[in-house]
Amino acid sequence: MDKNIEDLVKTTTRGSLILFLGQISSTFILAFGMLLVARFLGEANYGSFNKAQSVVQIAFLVMNLGVSSAMTKFIAQFRHEGKKGYIKVFIEAGTILNIIVASILTIIVYSSAGYVANELYKDPGQEILIKTLSFSIIGQAFMTYAQGITVGYERMEMRSLLQLCYSLVKSVVSPVLVYIGFGTLGAILGHAAPILLSGLLGAIFIVILYRQERNESRPITHFEAIKIMLSYGFPLYLSVLMNGVLPHLYTTLLGIWETDTQIGNYSVALNFSVLLSFITIPISTTIFPLFSKLENNKRELNFLYRNAVKYSSLFGYPIIFTIMALANPMIEILFHNNYTFAPHYLRVYMLMYSFIGFGMVCNQPLLNSQKRTDLIFKSTLVRFLIAFPLSFFAISRYGVIGLLLTYITSTGINTLIDYYNLNRVFGFQINMQFVVKIIGLSILSYTVVYSFSSLLVVNPWIELICGALISLTIYLVGLIGLKALTKQDFEYLMKLSDSFGPVSPVIRWIVDVLIRFS
Repeated sequence: MDKNIEDLVKTTTRGSLILFLGQISSTFILAFGMLLVARFLGEANYGSFNKAQSVVQIAFLVMNLGVSSAMTKFIAQFRHEGKKGYIKVFIEAGTILNIIVASILTIIVYSSAGYVANELYKDPGQEILIKTLSFSIIGQAFMTYAQGITVGYERMEMRSLLQLCYSLVKSVVSPVLVYIGFGTLGAILGHAAPILLSGLLGAIFIVILYRQERNESRPITHFEAIKIMLSYGFPLYLSVLMNGVLPHLYTTLLGIWETDTQIGNYSVALNFSVLLSFITIPISTTIFPLFSKLENNKRELNFLYRNAVKYSSLFGYPIIFTIMALANPMIEILFHNNYTFAPHYLRVYMLMYSFIGFGMVCNQPLLNSQKRTDLIFKSTLVRFLIAFPLSFFAISRYGVIGLLLTYITSTGINTLIDYYNLNRVFGFQINMQFVVKIIGLSILSYTVVYSFSSLLVVNPWIELICGALISLTIYLVGLIGLKALTKQDFEYLMKLSDSFGPVSPVIRWIVDVLIRFS
């Protein structure tokens, strides 16, 4: 790893740490607020709350047109290449496009709320909920757009602050409104207000970054900038649209064929997936601008890709299988005797992330960075064509379990096709021996911890704490015993340890201990 690449990786590592800390803070704040909302509303009302969101969430997906990802890609690339004159034009063009699309969608969703509530859901009470949420579309547009720009500038603290602002406001406003008697409408208001506020903050961040750019000559027009953004982003937009529509289609189908109680249990199970986002979001977000800077350096790209997959697997699999093993005590601690189906749903749902070792987190950021959004579109289209008809059959027959099996099947197909394309086009490969070791170790840990938790029915807190410690012990001992990490891995970790700020001494100490035992 030469000095230039090492500096780029250190910058990315610092960004990952900032996002990691921001993700933890915002997630715990948001989880606490949503826990209160779920407990105050009860299973049926909480299901109704999530049902109303599904319609507006589809609008959130439709409106971006791939502009946010295009801003990340081109701002990172132009800054690295010194083409500063392009940046202001791109920001201005993207802002204009964002406002127009978001305004049109707000009008469409507001106008169609009555039809969706009365004809689709057969629930007139949904109309006011959907109309109220429709005003959050403009806020979400600016929030998403600002995230793309701040990541392109590698200002990860701004992106984290956006998420933290949303989580903090939502976690205060939503439970209070529900508790004082506004019920499901209070939860909806508490969901819309933070989005609007975060959108305003995002607009402020855009202005701050925009004004830092010098008034250089403009080599292209706004129209040309929009053409470049859409030519890059539109295949990606279609991919995001197909991927994003599916979860909301699933929720809509659940609303037709399942009770609000089952939807509430399913929604609670999905909330626990945020524990894995501590790893996946910082990695996938920060490697995108890093890969974008290395468009013509395939050798270093291959090195960085292999390691990104390796370390996302290293941290991801233990979290996945520990959550599966301890699903019962986690749900019991938070909800006591409520949401009794949630632990079972959670265990099945987490299997979707078992493809993380095949580049589930890293494949698409790499293809995006190399302008191969056409390959992402094709793999996503295959996923959509399989998942769409399968969801109708599986959900109508097997309810939530049918939906979860659809998730697992479609995600696996999508990930494996992306990996095949990376190998075919670029010749990149993952470290399969490492992945097999980590999966085997994680399955062993799951078996031991789940058996322990099932046999020791004493107190859910004791089961949770002891189970987590057992899982950590098995994992660390297994890493050393299997020699999963090489001497080269330890050297890289030592080189990057300075990028971890105040926790650098701890990282160096942990690596040193692992080296000694290995």
